Amino acid sequence: MIKRIAIIAIISLFFASNVNAWEMDTYVESTQADEGIKADSTKNTIETQTAKTDVSMVKTGEPKDSFKHHSISVTYGIIAITDFAAAGASTAVSIFTLGKGDLSKSIPGAFSIDYGYKFNNVVESGLVFNYAHAIEDWSVFTIMPKIKLNLNYGGFVNPFVELDAGISIMDKGAIPMFHLTFLGLEIGKTFPLTLGLLSFGQRGIVYAGLGYRF
Repeated sequence: MIKRIAIIAIISLFFASNVNAWEMDTYVESTQADEGIKADSTKNTIETQTAKTDVSMVKTGEPKDSFKHHSISVTYGIIAITDFAAAGASTAVSIFTLGKGDLSKSIPGAFSIDYGYKFNNVVESGLVFNYAHAIEDWSVFTIMPKIKLNLNYGGFVNPFVELDAGISIMDKGAIPMFHLTFLGLEIGKTFPLTLGLLSFGQRGIVYAGLGYRF
């Protein structure tokens, strides 16, 4: 009787130990699986946040290609409004002096310094400073606020239209002045070549120069 009880106790202990070992293995596997799920979840969260950051950087263009609000350019144009005035004056001088009048010291065309501030990819405003000396002893200084529409800002070639309107100051006083660019091009990004291909006003029918964006 005692032997049977001992045998039954030994068998019970054997099964109990096996059950505990199996439960321990199950717990370890379950714990590892939970940790793996948490690790995968954390990895996915990090990847999602990184992807959102990359998308945001692409949309804003920062910091890889930050938006440049300011620009400045220097241009020279031919056949400005002052050139028409000089042509008329030259004709008048030739008539009244019987061809002895001399306007050789005049400088045809007009020089401009242009500053612009871009509010966004399309709208730009700023000031144009213009100097002309189309008639001897008659210098004309012009200042014109401007409004400019960029049609492809950020591209290598940016077509634009522009309206400038202000005043011209000379020895005898000041008069209203304007310039309208029907078709202009900026070629390049940081140092664009500026071309006014079709325009009319104090900057010239055609003008060209070099700019800088910052």
